[in-house]
Amino acid sequence: MLKEEGMKMKYGVSYYPEHKDQAEIGHDIALMKELGVNLARMGEFAWCKFEPREGEYDFAWLDPVIEQLGENGIQTIVCTPTACPPAWLVEKHPEILYVDNRGVARPFGGRRHYCYNNPVYREYSRRIAEAVAAHYGDNPYVYAFQIDNELAQEGTGRCRCPVCREKFQRWLEAKYGTITELNRRMGTIFWGQVYDHFGQIHPPVNTIEPNTAQAIPAYFENPSLRLDFERFCSESNIEYQNIQRDAIKAYTDKPTTTNATGLATNSIDYYRAFQNLDVYAFDYYPNLREGMISSFPYAHARGVCNKDFWLLEFVSGGGHGLWGSGRLQPYPGALRQAAVHAFAAGADLVAHFQFRTFPFGAEQLNYAIVDIDGIPRRRFYEMQAAAKDLRQLGLTLKNSYFENEVAVLFDYDSLWALKIKPIAKDFDYAHFCGEFYHQLTRLGVGVDVISFDHDLDKYKVVIVPAPMIMSEAFKRRLKQYVYNGGVLLSTFLAGVKNLDNLGITESLPCGLTDLFGIRVGEVEPVVESTAAAVTLDTGTGCARGMNRYWAETLEPNGAELIGTYTGNFREGIGVISKNSYGKGTAYYLGTGLEPDLLKTLLKRVVEEGGVAGLPFAVPEGVEVLVRKYNHQNLYCIFNFCKEPAAVELERAYHDVLRGAAVDGLAELPPKGYLFLLEEGWD
Repeated sequence: MLKEEGMKMKYGVSYYPEHKDQAEIGHDIALMKELGVNLARMGEFAWCKFEPREGEYDFAWLDPVIEQLGENGIQTIVCTPTACPPAWLVEKHPEILYVDNRGVARPFGGRRHYCYNNPVYREYSRRIAEAVAAHYGDNPYVYAFQIDNELAQEGTGRCRCPVCREKFQRWLEAKYGTITELNRRMGTIFWGQVYDHFGQIHPPVNTIEPNTAQAIPAYFENPSLRLDFERFCSESNIEYQNIQRDAIKAYTDKPTTTNATGLATNSIDYYRAFQNLDVYAFDYYPNLREGMISSFPYAHARGVCNKDFWLLEFVSGGGHGLWGSGRLQPYPGALRQAAVHAFAAGADLVAHFQFRTFPFGAEQLNYAIVDIDGIPRRRFYEMQAAAKDLRQLGLTLKNSYFENEVAVLFDYDSLWALKIKPIAKDFDYAHFCGEFYHQLTRLGVGVDVISFDHDLDKYKVVIVPAPMIMSEAFKRRLKQYVYNGGVLLSTFLAGVKNLDNLGITESLPCGLTDLFGIRVGEVEPVVESTAAAVTLDTGTGCARGMNRYWAETLEPNGAELIGTYTGNFREGIGVISKNSYGKGTAYYLGTGLEPDLLKTLLKRVVEEGGVAGLPFAVPEGVEVLVRKYNHQNLYCIFNFCKEPAAVELERAYHDVLRGAAVDGLAELPPKGYLFLLEEGWD
């Protein structure tokens, strides 16, 4: 029988004792105990407290807080504070300051005003990380360590200071060997951009970072150089991270990680970044007022380290953020649901940001679990209810896992290349990958999100959206996968460029025309005046919808055309194809599709792969995550609607939260959830 055995996961809050006096700390810890949480995350912005003067370390302000929390059953994640170098360090070493794409050095007064490549800053960072780990490495109340905070956030991941310029030049020389080879592979002869030596190369002034401004409007730089700069900066941030990782691991074997920012916000290759860390962790702030919470970032998170993940900052709802727009208060029940949904989707640790509203600083009056006056209100009690449910679900979730048969592939080179030279104003690579994920979940199909380097053999269906940059080895792996019996769907832009971000001078899809049995003819972006209808052969009839983003015409060379343009000068010309290759099948989609038509196409594809959906139908606005528990299916059902929803069950199940059988009509309240185990549970 299933038993309640306490909270098996870590659930808690970010907390900032450096802001508070002893009376406030005592009040807050009492509330945390009342919440029923078991985790607090602290220290990421407190370098000036940890090291008020160079070489003088002070932990007396934090030690009693960790002790008091621990005595109340709450463990701590201690963060290295390197996101905020103190004033004394900047004053002594102004050369550590970050220089943006405009050539402007960030002064002291915000956060993340450092160059991650600067050797002086790297040494100071190593020292403070070492000091923190040496002091807390064997503390029984310390659960884990976090490195820095949101590397490259707010446009700080592409420094162009003299140190970075010289290091980038050395990086290019190590990669290409000679300047002649660089000129050849980058095609610098275009516009006469040929270099005589590596010392002539400057980091690009254009940027793809969010919340940044172009230094020189209408300044067109070499796309190969720009892609290499993205790779270089990603590697540099990872190097900086790993300096701290090594310093910490010299003193402790406790889990060590850092907090990423979604899939791609900060242009760091997270597949590489977390290779030397113990767990993938990221920050997520979904909308709790309207619509569904996307589980696409969770699927991506599971695929980074191929195991459960942590949410080191998670939305706490709403409040008057005073950012100009702020974040709205959560719909009743949405905060509770969001926390349980995150754990059901693969989280092993969740920390809401933050426990209590800040009265000062750049994030003053922002949302929190507890308001500025310290009085518990709706968000507090919803988190408390979530903690209660998680104690009951803990054993079930800890001992269950995902066993999905469909994978969507995600690639950072393609992401960067499509930001450097976009194909359409409304096209976003990460969002496009998410479209496939969401339509598959509408079909009741579980999905993993994985890298191009991941093993494909375990999946019956593999989907590769807009793979603009593909290595020759990856193309061979795709062919072998299909030849062995797999079902593949790729979209437009397949193999357009090589690893140097140069266009390949052969028919599209480059190197894969035999796999897909087609050649691509004309291509163009889809705008209002060029949008066209697409008619799809579903296998049992026809479906129609409008196209989006990009349009390719397909010239069959052995493939069957199952989708054609309708209603414009491309009437009857192919846009979706199906080709037998070895024991498997390769589909090619030459355009983007409206949601319902994409769902219809994906239904045909997964049926070809023998992938089964849910044994019961669910209404719109309801998501079902399917995990395996004792070889039985565990259905985690979430109603994201503001109205009640119902699921008609075809047989009896065990309701894990209620501890009772349920069959027939299973009802979910607004923002409600059910955890149902198949018959045979133990």
